[in-house]
Amino acid sequence: MANQEEKYVADSKVGNFDTIRDDEINLSDMSKVLAKRKKGIIAIFLISILAAAIYCFTASPIYRLETHVKIYMPKDLITIKELPSAKDIVSMIGRINHEKKVIIFSKTADGVTEAKIEDMRGTTDKFKIIIESYNREDLPASLQELLEYIENMREIKNDYRKIISEIDEKIKIVNEAVKKNDFQIKEIEKRLNSSKLLPVGFNPVEINNKIVDLKMEKHRLEQERQNFKLIQLLQDPFVSKDPVKPQKAIIMIIAGILSFMFGVVTVFIAEYLVGVKTNKHHE
Repeated sequence: MANQEEKYVADSKVGNFDTIRDDEINLSDMSKVLAKRKKGIIAIFLISILAAAIYCFTASPIYRLETHVKIYMPKDLITIKELPSAKDIVSMIGRINHEKKVIIFSKTADGVTEAKIEDMRGTTDKFKIIIESYNREDLPASLQELLEYIENMREIKNDYRKIISEIDEKIKIVNEAVKKNDFQIKEIEKRLNSSKLLPVGFNPVEINNKIVDLKMEKHRLEQERQNFKLIQLLQDPFVSKDPVKPQKAIIMIIAGILSFMFGVVTVFIAEYLVGVKTNKHHE
């Protein structure tokens, strides 16, 4: 009787693992299954690695262009106080899907695989452009097409016209001021030649300096008018020398990890199915 009680206590302390854990996965059994079916795991791993390698070395290389763009606002504008923000432009363009890509990149659409613009944190007048293409040489032309598309958007085009109109008005005002001061200089010269006294307050040197300043301002305005672009590049575009896709190292690593996991799961499922079939056969 005492021996039976001792056996019962021992069984309860140990937990009688033979019966309680009959359905649980045992680490020793797992290692045996893996060792038994290791060839299957290795085969799945090698096939996946080979497939990934074939893809990496046969897929067409893709190159990337990146640049930052600024919405330029000339100084001292009266008619326009605020331009669309970078966020507004990003929202107006939206996602560049296949249909929009064909419209934007009329000449280089076949090579362009992806294009997007992103507003930059901390700024309201700058955004980033990213274009990816099979043809590295076509990337600058693709950028130009995208910039032209942005410039021809209705809101941007209207603001451009207003700015140009105001610059033209400023040039006109400066021209009139130059003519007026030129007339004053000529009048002074006439008076000097006729030995007449000059009216008080007329200083030829000051007037001449003023004319020089006005002509410099006129030249600046004319240059700004000639070269004005509402959408301007902040820097020369960066074009990758080497392909950015496919990312061979990452693809190979992911293929190796996933194929190993898939192989392990597959051999356990296969072992389970064999066990079920064997049990049915014995029954």
